[in-house]
Amino acid sequence: MSAHELTDKTIDPRYVQVRKKDAARIIGVSLAEFDLLRRTDENCPKGYKHGEGRNSPVTFRLSDIYRYSELRMSRAKVA
Repeated sequence: MSAHELTDKTIDPRYVQVRKKDAARIIGVSLAEFDLLRRTDENCPKGYKHGEGRNSPVTFRLSDIYRYSELRMSRAKVA
């Protein structure tokens, strides 16, 4: 598949990895709040570490982030 064929209809979020910054932005929180949610909310995706080092990049499956965002919205009260 060429890059020209990559669209929202051809990309499956189950196979897309996003970095922590993008995951936090998608669910509408700061990086600090996202780190707190990862530690305290058992439903928050923990991510996948690539490498053994302490500072190895962590990525998140886009479908997991979408699912968690939907859960947070369902928990929220109408403003």
